[in-house]
Amino acid sequence: MCGGAPPVAEPAQIGLLTIEVTPSQVVFRFANPHAMMLEIPVSLEEELARFLEEHRGELEGKRFLIDLQNLPALSSRQLGMMLTVRKLCQSLGTVELEGLSGSVRHLLHMTRMARYFNLPAPPAGD
Repeated sequence: MCGGAPPVAEPAQIGLLTIEVTPSQVVFRFANPHAMMLEIPVSLEEELARFLEEHRGELEGKRFLIDLQNLPALSSRQLGMMLTVRKLCQSLGTVELEGLSGSVRHLLHMTRMARYFNLPAPPAGD
């Protein structure tokens, strides 16, 4: 663990993101996925970078996920936050998406954002 930071036992809250660290993965979720976001907080990237650096030793080798469970759609701000997470985590590993609805999957392909993330295979019949 870098910088003497305590291990992440409880989910951490950074701006509008919740981060849960388990023995095998790091899961990012929108703290309130249905709230209207007018803008991405300026401090999000700085705070997230600090968190990742402080816990680098604990996070290396884990699977990185953005959980989009129960989200029928994504806003442009949420997409921006997802890209911020991807950018900051790329030195630690690949960021995957999980829990995609059909409409979110379609949006990611239509906007060409799918190429920036590892998307799970669509469920059979989609």
